[in-house]
Amino acid sequence: MNDLRDYVVQYLKNHQYANMATIHATDPMQPHVSTVAYVNDGLNLYFVTSSKTHKVVNIEKNNKVALTIDEDEPDWMKLTGLQIEGKASRVKAEDIMPIFEIYAEKFPIAKSFPVSPDDRFIRITPVKICILDYRKGFAHRDYLEL
Repeated sequence: MNDLRDYVVQYLKNHQYANMATIHATDPMQPHVSTVAYVNDGLNLYFVTSSKTHKVVNIEKNNKVALTIDEDEPDWMKLTGLQIEGKASRVKAEDIMPIFEIYAEKFPIAKSFPVSPDDRFIRITPVKICILDYRKGFAHRDYLEL
């Protein structure tokens, strides 16, 4: 493993929410942004949502997504974050349990939610990751090649 990959995996693990952009299913010129509570297994991110949400409908039409994960830091020179481009896919039923275990560990409240046939676990497989670290200089970016 390389240092950038290790940094990204740890950054993902230490954060809970991502802002995810999808392309609107009925208007390809209109992006749609949602906040998702995610877990990661390595570089892959997972979240659960209803099949009736805009994000799932959008992903079913166009699986390309973009995410940001960052700090709510008022000092610009301390800003860190990730910008991720990836592809979204539905997690197969037989693969859900290990993902749910990771999810329930990070978000214990998830164990108390009733199971719904509308629930969908979604996997985000990154294709490009930009690592922001303004502590190294204004607008400093590193790129993780995947």
